[in-house]
Amino acid sequence: MQLRFETELTFEEYATGRGWERARLPTCPFHPAGGCGLSVHGTYMRKVPSVAYVARWYCPQAHATIGLLPDFYASRMPGTLDAIEEVVARVERAETVEQVAEEVRPAEAPDAVTLPTAVRWVRVRLELVRAVLIAVLGLWPERFAPGRPTIKHFRERLGTDHALVTLRVIAEGKLHLLPMPLGLVPRPSLRAVVPFPQSSGSDPPPASS
Repeated sequence: MQLRFETELTFEEYATGRGWERARLPTCPFHPAGGCGLSVHGTYMRKVPSVAYVARWYCPQAHATIGLLPDFYASRMPGTLDAIEEVVARVERAETVEQVAEEVRPAEAPDAVTLPTAVRWVRVRLELVRAVLIAVLGLWPERFAPGRPTIKHFRERLGTDHALVTLRVIAEGKLHLLPMPLGLVPRPSLRAVVPFPQSSGSDPPPASS
């Protein structure tokens, strides 16, 4: 499972300062009273945007590892929440998904892919973030409704260009019930209350200004 590593470090500060070495897990999430033999279990690697690591522990009684995921990282997919948010924000301002795909995955880049592959890459992020925002609107209607499940709407309500990172802080008590990339991997007995989003089909219209 994953737990939130509360930190104000940027990715760059975390990577260069080996921030994973500062992570601490004082109690086991499965056995808060202790006695389970919780122990440090090394780290696992995250490769995007560049190599860094996430601290992890192991509970022998639960037969489970626990990773402390810093606030800036996306859960269960590569990259940071800010990077994913910016892709979705671009789609909301653009006329087509293809336009954004050409901008964020250009043909001349070292990791270039075909345009259809780039479009799928963008669509996945759009669909996942939309599912997250729909869930948040349902959980906190008094704070975020009425409004559309768009990055533009949430940035305006939160007064920040880092809406997803801010939502991870706000939703801390419900992160194991929210979908990726905001929600965290739950303990085995829990399931997300929001299903994985289906394909959105044709390009969505740009968000109104």
